[in-house]
Amino acid sequence: MGVPTMSDFSADWLALRAPADAAARSRKLAHAFAKALRRRACVADLGSGTGAMMRWLGPLLPPHARWRLVEGDARLLAQAPVRAQKIRRSLGAELPHADAYVSSALIDLVGAAWLHKLLRAARGKPLLMGLAVDGRHELAPKHRDDAALFAGFARHQCRFKGLGPALGGAAPAALAQLAARAGYRVELAASDWQLPSGKLLEATLDGIAAAACEADPSLDLKDWRRVRARQLAAGQLMLTVGHRDLFAVRHRRRPICRPG
Repeated sequence: MGVPTMSDFSADWLALRAPADAAARSRKLAHAFAKALRRRACVADLGSGTGAMMRWLGPLLPPHARWRLVEGDARLLAQAPVRAQKIRRSLGAELPHADAYVSSALIDLVGAAWLHKLLRAARGKPLLMGLAVDGRHELAPKHRDDAALFAGFARHQCRFKGLGPALGGAAPAALAQLAARAGYRVELAASDWQLPSGKLLEATLDGIAAAACEADPSLDLKDWRRVRARQLAAGQLMLTVGHRDLFAVRHRRRPICRPG
Protein backbone atom coordinates (compact mmCIF):
# COMPACT_ATOMS: atom_id res chain seq x y z
CA MET A 1 0.00 0.00 0.00
CA GLY A 2 2.67 2.49 0.99
CA VAL A 3 1.97 6.13 1.64
CA PRO A 4 2.34 7.75 -1.76
CA THR A 5 2.93 11.35 -2.64
CA MET A 6 0.73 12.87 -5.30
CA SER A 7 2.94 11.40 -8.05
CA ASP A 8 3.75 7.97 -6.62
CA PHE A 9 0.76 5.88 -7.70
CA SER A 10 1.38 3.12 -10.21
CA ALA A 11 -1.06 1.67 -12.70
CA ASP A 12 -0.47 -1.78 -11.19
CA TRP A 13 -1.42 -0.56 -7.71
CA LEU A 14 -4.53 1.21 -9.00
CA ALA A 15 -5.61 -1.92 -10.88
CA LEU A 16 -4.99 -4.10 -7.81
CA ARG A 17 -7.13 -1.94 -5.57
CA ALA A 18 -9.93 -1.21 -8.07
CA PRO A 19 -12.22 -4.15 -7.10
CA ALA A 20 -11.94 -3.30 -3.39
CA ASP A 21 -12.67 0.34 -4.16
CA ALA A 22 -15.74 -0.54 -6.22
CA ALA A 23 -17.09 -2.81 -3.50
CA ALA A 24 -16.55 -0.17 -0.81
CA ARG A 25 -17.95 2.95 -2.48
CA SER A 26 -21.27 4.29 -1.21
CA ARG A 27 -23.91 3.81 -3.89
CA LYS A 28 -26.35 5.85 -1.78
CA LEU A 29 -24.13 8.93 -1.97
CA ALA A 30 -23.36 8.26 -5.64
CA HIS A 31 -27.08 8.30 -6.46
CA ALA A 32 -27.55 11.48 -4.41
CA PHE A 33 -24.70 13.10 -6.32
CA ALA A 34 -26.21 12.03 -9.65
CA LYS A 35 -29.58 13.56 -8.72
CA ALA A 36 -27.85 16.87 -7.95
CA LEU A 37 -26.47 17.16 -11.50
CA ARG A 38 -28.10 18.80 -14.45
CA ARG A 39 -28.29 17.07 -17.83
CA ARG A 40 -25.00 17.24 -19.73
CA ALA A 41 -23.15 18.25 -16.56
CA CYS A 42 -19.37 18.44 -16.75
CA VAL A 43 -17.75 16.45 -13.94
CA ALA A 44 -14.11 17.04 -13.02
CA ASP A 45 -12.33 14.04 -11.50
CA LEU A 46 -9.39 15.40 -9.50
CA GLY A 47 -6.38 13.07 -9.37
CA SER A 48 -8.21 10.73 -11.72
CA GLY A 49 -5.44 8.18 -12.21
CA THR A 50 -6.54 5.76 -14.93
CA GLY A 51 -10.20 6.77 -14.66
CA ALA A 52 -11.56 4.21 -12.19
CA MET A 53 -14.00 6.71 -10.70
CA MET A 54 -15.40 7.50 -14.13
CA ARG A 55 -15.82 3.81 -14.93
CA TRP A 56 -17.72 3.18 -11.69
CA LEU A 57 -19.72 6.38 -11.36
CA GLY A 58 -20.35 7.16 -15.02
CA PRO A 59 -23.24 4.72 -15.54
CA LEU A 60 -25.09 6.27 -12.58
CA LEU A 61 -24.98 9.84 -13.89
CA PRO A 62 -27.54 11.68 -16.06
CA PRO A 63 -27.39 11.07 -19.82
CA HIS A 64 -24.61 12.80 -21.70
CA ALA A 65 -22.63 13.80 -18.63
CA ARG A 66 -19.15 14.88 -19.63
CA TRP A 67 -15.91 14.12 -17.82
CA ARG A 68 -12.72 16.07 -17.30
CA LEU A 69 -9.99 13.84 -15.91
CA VAL A 70 -7.34 15.88 -14.10
CA GLU A 71 -4.11 13.97 -13.51
CA GLY A 72 -0.46 14.96 -13.36
CA ASP A 73 0.93 11.56 -14.40
CA ALA A 74 0.81 11.18 -18.19
CA ARG A 75 1.30 7.40 -17.95
CA LEU A 76 -1.85 7.01 -15.88
CA LEU A 77 -3.83 9.45 -17.97
CA ALA A 78 -2.97 7.51 -21.13
CA GLN A 79 -4.89 4.52 -19.71
CA ALA A 80 -8.04 6.52 -18.95
CA PRO A 81 -11.22 6.16 -21.05
CA VAL A 82 -10.86 7.82 -24.45
CA ARG A 83 -14.30 9.46 -24.26
CA ALA A 84 -13.17 11.80 -21.47
CA GLN A 85 -11.37 15.11 -21.76
CA LYS A 86 -7.92 14.51 -20.29
CA ILE A 87 -6.15 17.36 -18.55
CA ARG A 88 -2.56 16.75 -17.54
CA ARG A 89 -2.17 19.11 -14.62
CA SER A 90 -0.81 19.08 -11.09
CA LEU A 91 -3.48 19.51 -8.45
CA GLY A 92 -1.29 22.24 -7.04
CA ALA A 93 -2.23 24.35 -10.06
CA GLU A 94 -5.55 26.06 -10.70
CA LEU A 95 -8.44 23.60 -10.68
CA PRO A 96 -10.47 23.41 -13.90
CA HIS A 97 -13.98 24.79 -14.22
CA ALA A 98 -16.72 22.17 -14.01
CA ASP A 99 -20.33 21.66 -12.94
CA ALA A 100 -19.30 19.19 -10.22
CA TYR A 101 -16.16 17.74 -8.68
CA VAL A 102 -15.25 14.20 -7.65
CA SER A 103 -12.18 12.44 -6.35
CA SER A 104 -11.13 9.04 -5.10
CA ALA A 105 -8.60 8.39 -2.32
CA LEU A 106 -7.40 11.98 -2.58
CA ILE A 107 -8.41 14.29 0.24
CA ASP A 108 -6.44 12.41 2.92
CA LEU A 109 -3.26 13.19 0.93
CA VAL A 110 -3.76 16.97 0.96
CA GLY A 111 -3.60 19.73 3.55
CA ALA A 112 -6.32 22.01 4.86
CA ALA A 113 -5.22 24.83 2.55
CA TRP A 114 -5.96 22.64 -0.48
CA LEU A 115 -9.45 21.86 0.82
CA HIS A 116 -10.08 25.61 1.00
CA LYS A 117 -8.85 25.83 -2.59
CA LEU A 118 -11.27 23.09 -3.65
CA LEU A 119 -14.22 24.86 -2.08
CA ARG A 120 -13.26 28.18 -3.65
CA ALA A 121 -13.10 26.51 -7.07
CA ALA A 122 -16.37 24.64 -6.55
CA ARG A 123 -18.40 27.71 -5.51
CA GLY A 124 -21.29 25.64 -4.26
CA LYS A 125 -21.23 23.01 -6.99
CA PRO A 126 -21.80 19.37 -5.98
CA LEU A 127 -18.88 17.39 -4.56
CA LEU A 128 -18.36 13.64 -4.20
CA MET A 129 -15.07 12.86 -2.48
CA GLY A 130 -14.71 9.10 -2.18
CA LEU A 131 -12.59 6.62 -0.27
CA ALA A 132 -10.83 8.99 2.12
CA VAL A 133 -9.19 7.14 4.98
CA ASP A 134 -10.57 7.95 8.42
CA GLY A 135 -7.84 6.42 10.58
CA ARG A 136 -9.52 3.13 11.48
CA HIS A 137 -7.67 -0.16 10.99
CA GLU A 138 -8.54 -3.57 12.37
CA LEU A 139 -6.68 -6.80 11.72
CA ALA A 140 -8.18 -10.16 12.64
CA PRO A 141 -6.77 -12.08 14.34
CA LYS A 142 -5.03 -9.47 16.47
CA HIS A 143 -1.31 -9.24 17.24
CA ARG A 144 0.32 -7.44 20.15
CA ASP A 145 2.22 -5.12 17.76
CA ASP A 146 -0.83 -3.95 15.79
CA ALA A 147 -1.34 -0.81 17.87
CA ALA A 148 2.26 0.36 17.49
CA LEU A 149 2.19 -0.46 13.78
CA PHE A 150 -0.94 1.56 13.05
CA ALA A 151 0.21 4.45 15.26
CA GLY A 152 3.40 4.71 13.21
CA PHE A 153 1.43 4.46 10.00
CA ALA A 154 -0.92 7.26 11.10
CA ARG A 155 2.06 9.53 11.77
CA HIS A 156 3.44 8.78 8.32
CA GLN A 157 0.09 9.53 6.69
CA CYS A 158 0.25 13.10 7.97
CA ARG A 159 3.56 13.91 6.32
CA PHE A 160 3.87 16.20 3.32
CA LYS A 161 2.53 14.47 0.19
CA GLY A 162 2.85 17.32 -2.27
CA LEU A 163 -0.10 19.55 -1.34
CA GLY A 164 0.71 20.57 2.21
CA PRO A 165 0.96 18.49 5.40
CA ALA A 166 -1.51 15.70 4.70
CA LEU A 167 -4.63 15.47 6.84
CA GLY A 168 -4.64 11.67 6.80
CA GLY A 169 -7.52 10.20 8.78
CA ALA A 170 -8.76 13.65 9.81
CA ALA A 171 -9.59 14.60 6.20
CA PRO A 172 -13.26 13.52 5.93
CA ALA A 173 -14.28 15.38 9.09
CA ALA A 174 -12.19 18.41 8.14
CA LEU A 175 -13.77 18.75 4.70
CA ALA A 176 -17.25 18.15 6.13
CA GLN A 177 -16.76 21.00 8.60
CA LEU A 178 -15.31 23.40 6.02
CA ALA A 179 -18.02 22.61 3.48
CA ALA A 180 -20.80 23.10 6.03
CA ARG A 181 -19.35 26.49 6.99
CA ALA A 182 -19.25 27.40 3.31
CA GLY A 183 -22.97 26.75 2.91
CA TYR A 184 -23.08 23.12 1.82
CA ARG A 185 -25.30 20.35 3.09
CA VAL A 186 -22.91 17.47 3.78
CA GLU A 187 -23.45 13.74 4.08
CA LEU A 188 -20.84 11.15 5.01
CA ALA A 189 -21.04 7.38 4.54
CA ALA A 190 -18.73 4.52 5.42
CA SER A 191 -16.83 3.03 2.48
CA ASP A 192 -14.55 0.62 4.33
CA TRP A 193 -12.22 -1.79 2.65
CA GLN A 194 -12.81 -5.37 3.79
CA LEU A 195 -9.71 -7.25 2.68
CA PRO A 196 -9.39 -11.03 3.02
CA SER A 197 -6.07 -12.80 2.55
CA GLY A 198 -4.78 -12.21 -0.97
CA LYS A 199 -2.52 -10.04 -3.09
CA LEU A 200 -4.16 -6.75 -2.15
CA LEU A 201 -3.98 -7.50 1.56
CA GLU A 202 -0.34 -8.55 1.24
CA ALA A 203 0.57 -5.37 -0.64
CA THR A 204 -1.40 -3.23 1.80
CA LEU A 205 0.27 -4.73 4.87
CA ASP A 206 3.72 -4.45 3.28
CA GLY A 207 3.09 -0.78 2.61
CA ILE A 208 1.72 -0.07 6.06
CA ALA A 209 4.67 -1.79 7.72
CA ALA A 210 7.22 0.05 5.57
CA ALA A 211 5.59 3.41 6.29
CA ALA A 212 5.32 2.72 10.02
CA CYS A 213 9.01 1.77 10.25
CA GLU A 214 9.97 4.89 8.32
CA ALA A 215 8.01 7.01 10.80
CA ASP A 216 9.43 5.10 13.78
CA PRO A 217 12.80 3.44 13.03
CA SER A 218 12.82 1.85 16.49
CA LEU A 219 9.76 -0.24 15.65
CA ASP A 220 10.56 -3.96 15.74
CA LEU A 221 8.17 -5.89 13.53
CA LYS A 222 10.10 -9.14 13.04
CA ASP A 223 7.61 -11.26 14.97
CA TRP A 224 4.65 -9.37 13.50
CA ARG A 225 5.91 -9.98 9.94
CA ARG A 226 6.59 -13.67 10.60
CA VAL A 227 3.15 -14.29 12.12
CA ARG A 228 1.30 -12.27 9.48
CA ALA A 229 3.12 -14.02 6.62
CA ARG A 230 2.06 -17.39 7.99
CA GLN A 231 -1.54 -16.25 8.43
CA LEU A 232 -1.64 -14.78 4.92
CA ALA A 233 -0.39 -18.03 3.41
CA ALA A 234 -3.06 -19.94 5.34
CA GLY A 235 -5.84 -17.55 4.32
CA GLN A 236 -6.49 -16.60 7.94
CA LEU A 237 -6.22 -12.79 7.84
CA MET A 238 -8.83 -10.06 7.43
CA LEU A 239 -8.11 -6.32 7.42
CA THR A 240 -10.66 -3.55 7.70
CA VAL A 241 -9.43 -0.15 6.53
CA GLY A 242 -11.80 2.65 7.48
CA HIS A 243 -12.81 5.03 4.69
CA ARG A 244 -15.48 7.67 4.26
CA ASP A 245 -17.26 8.96 1.17
CA LEU A 246 -18.42 12.58 1.35
CA PHE A 247 -21.22 14.15 -0.67
CA ALA A 248 -21.80 17.89 -0.47
CA VAL A 249 -24.48 19.91 -2.24
CA ARG A 250 -25.49 23.55 -1.98
CA HIS A 251 -27.80 24.12 0.98
CA ARG A 252 -31.06 25.63 -0.28
CA ARG A 253 -31.50 27.76 2.83
CA ARG A 254 -27.94 29.02 3.22
CA PRO A 255 -25.83 31.18 0.93
CA ILE A 256 -22.54 29.78 -0.29
CA CYS A 257 -19.74 31.64 1.46
CA ARG A 258 -16.29 32.13 0.04
CA PRO A 259 -14.15 29.78 2.19
CA GLY A 260 -10.79 30.74 3.60
